[in-house]
Amino acid sequence: MKNIRLLYINLILGTILMACEYNVENEDVKVDDQCEAEVSYSNTLSPLINVNCMPCHNGDGSYPLAPDLRTYGAVESLAGLIKEVTQSRRMPKNGNLTNAEISAIKCWVDQGAMNN
Repeated sequence: MKNIRLLYINLILGTILMACEYNVENEDVKVDDQCEAEVSYSNTLSPLINVNCMPCHNGDGSYPLAPDLRTYGAVESLAGLIKEVTQSRRMPKNGNLTNAEISAIKCWVDQGAMNN
């Protein structure tokens, strides 16, 4: 009887602890949600992609699961995913985007991912 009670207590505590999981991975990431000016693909996004993404996303097949981001069409078709992975800082792998650059990507996507 004592063992069963102990088992139930452990199950209940384990369930409570699992339900209270706290994701601290992105705790200190502060991305500006305000988009004051229109973000340009050619002046802002394309240079960011060329510097930060081309080592893996250059279409040469070295990274088979990395989509080719050399054209506007490819970037535009993945705009939502690009916003998500940069805001969560899963990409770029070297993690060297500034908060302002991450905000610019978010704004460009939120503004319709225009070819401007």
